[in-house]
Amino acid sequence: MDHSSDEDTEISDSEIDDYEGKIYARLMSGDLKLNKNGENYICPFCSSKKKNYSKSSLVQHASGVSAAPNREAKEKAVHRALFKYLKNGLAKSPEPGSHATPVEPQPLQNRDEKFVWPWMGVLVNVPTEWKDGRQIGESGNRLKEQLSHFCPLRVIPLWTFRGHTGNAIVEFGKDWNGFRNARTFESHFAAGGFGKKDWIGKKNQGSELYGWLARAEDYNSPGIIADHLRKNGDLKSVNDLAKEGARKNDRLVANLANQIEVKNRYLQELECKYSETTASLEKMMGQREQLLQSYNEGL
Repeated sequence: MDHSSDEDTEISDSEIDDYEGKIYARLMSGDLKLNKNGENYICPFCSSKKKNYSKSSLVQHASGVSAAPNREAKEKAVHRALFKYLKNGLAKSPEPGSHATPVEPQPLQNRDEKFVWPWMGVLVNVPTEWKDGRQIGESGNRLKEQLSHFCPLRVIPLWTFRGHTGNAIVEFGKDWNGFRNARTFESHFAAGGFGKKDWIGKKNQGSELYGWLARAEDYNSPGIIADHLRKNGDLKSVNDLAKEGARKNDRLVANLANQIEVKNRYLQELECKYSETTASLEKMMGQREQLLQSYNEGL
C-alpha cells in the first residue's frame, strides 16, 4: 500500500477525523491496497516492522494502535481508517482463505458451565498513559465504537484512584442474543491469538487488546475486574437460565389461564343477567298484550 504522498505530512489532533476519512476513502476506492504475504497481511502503516498478521490479528493491531493515547495523531488516524476498512470494506468482500470477522462461536460444550450474567466480556491491555498525575485511557464510548460489530450495550473502563487500569468490562445484556454476541466477541479475540489463554501465556502482550467472556474463574478471582463482576452480576449457566425461563413461561401460562377463567365466569354472569332481563322483558310484553286485549274487549 503506497501512501508516500502523505507520509511526511504531520497533522494535529483536531485533524484526525478528516485524515481518517481521507485514508478510508482511498482504501474503499482501491487507490490504496493492502499488501499480502501468502495468507497473511502486512500493516501498511508500520512498514518498518514487516510483521505478518492474519486478518483478525490485523484488526486487533489497528484497533490497539488507534486507541493508544501515546501515539501520534497521524498514526492514530491511519490505523483508525485501516480498522474501519477491515471491519466495513474488506469484510464485505472477503478474499479466499481470509479469516472472516467476527468469528462464529463453536457450539457450547457444557450447558452447566457458569458465566457471569448479565453477560459480560473482559477487555484488557487497553492502552493508557501517565498524564497530569494519573493514568488515562480510551473512554467507554470510544471502546464501544471499536467493538460495535459485537453489539455491546455498554463498555465500562475500570478506574482506581491512580486512574485508568487498562481494563474494561463489556456489557451484552441479559437475553440470548446478548449471549451470542458475547460468545462471538470471545471467539473473535481467541481466533486472532488475543484470548484469555494468550493473555495469561504471553510475557510480552504488545499493544493489542485482549478479550474474553467472563466466567466463574473471573468472578471469583481477586482484583478490580472480579470486584466489578461480583457487584454487577451473578453466576448462571445456560441450563439455569433455561430452567428459569421455563418457570417464567409456566407462571405466565398459569396467569393467562386464570385470567381466561375469570373472564369466562364474568361472561357467564353476563349471559345469566341477559337471560333474566330478556325473560323479564318478555313477561312484561305479554302482560301488556293482555291489558291491551282486555281494554279492546271492554270497548
